[in-house]
Amino acid sequence: MSATSNRSLRRGCKAILAAAAIVSSTATASAATMQDLNDCQGSADIPRMIAACSSVAQDARLPADARSMALLKRGFGNYALDKMDAAQADFSEAIRLNPKNNFALHELGLTLTRKGDLTGAIASFNEAIRLDSFSPASRFSRGLVYMAQDRLDEAMADFTAAIKLGADKNTAYTKDQNIDRPEARRVVADYYAARADTYYLKGDFSDAASDYDKAAGLSDPEGYFLIWETVAREQGRSADADTALSAALDKGQLKDWPKSVGELLVGRITPAAALAAAKNSDQICEAHYYTGIVDLKIKDAGGARQEFAAAQEGCPSGFREHRAAIADLKRMQAR
Repeated sequence: MSATSNRSLRRGCKAILAAAAIVSSTATASAATMQDLNDCQGSADIPRMIAACSSVAQDARLPADARSMALLKRGFGNYALDKMDAAQADFSEAIRLNPKNNFALHELGLTLTRKGDLTGAIASFNEAIRLDSFSPASRFSRGLVYMAQDRLDEAMADFTAAIKLGADKNTAYTKDQNIDRPEARRVVADYYAARADTYYLKGDFSDAASDYDKAAGLSDPEGYFLIWETVAREQGRSADADTALSAALDKGQLKDWPKSVGELLVGRITPAAALAAAKNSDQICEAHYYTGIVDLKIKDAGGARQEFAAAQEGCPSGFREHRAAIADLKRMQAR
């Protein structure tokens, strides 16, 4: 899942609407039409929006700012369709047309992150933040890249800044070629959870548990923030580590796979039962990680090492469990 500020799309709409007078007064056969402007501005049909924005972007009558914003919107459409090369080209051209288009710089940073160019992504986010120092989305996104590079202090600073700035209420998420615009509470929950992840990786389990708790209180539809609050408290050897999770299970707040994870952590099912409940490779890798936490609880260090190694090997690199397994193994080796 990747986040983008929908303010960029709204700003694009304003620039495109400003071009309407030009289009209506000097129509030609090959130029953008009023329908193109309308579809580029607000169509929910991504292919239709891309086609319309292409017409607007190629209309030489229009000012550079309007064409830059049309390319921004087309790039967002290509990003949502998982066409990363096309998205990168669109955002780069948008920036060429208007070097002050901080929204395009932000989107380019997200695209480069997806493509694995973390150095380029940070450079793009840096410039976006230089142009708009009050952008929590760019701070948050840069922090995620810093965390992936194990630059934890820099990640912590960015997540803290994002929390202080507050969520852009129009933040949008793209996943599986769909666009989701969540409530601000969910966005801020992600900020707290990311900072909690950083605390966890640093071994500051009390602070991690506190931030996971704040995230869970804001928005936790699947229950993973509550699960990770429990993991952090367990790692910090809190006497009441699983109290909140047990209460949530009793109330039926966790469903499906997260319920199995919760039951494993509080001792209601065995590791073998949790592994049997896993339905895909992602859940299998998670089962290994959380079994490692259970092994630590019963002081089975050898079993924990084996399970964390399996999670490190089996979980995708972007998974919280993958990063945590690496950090937990390093801590165990240092003891």
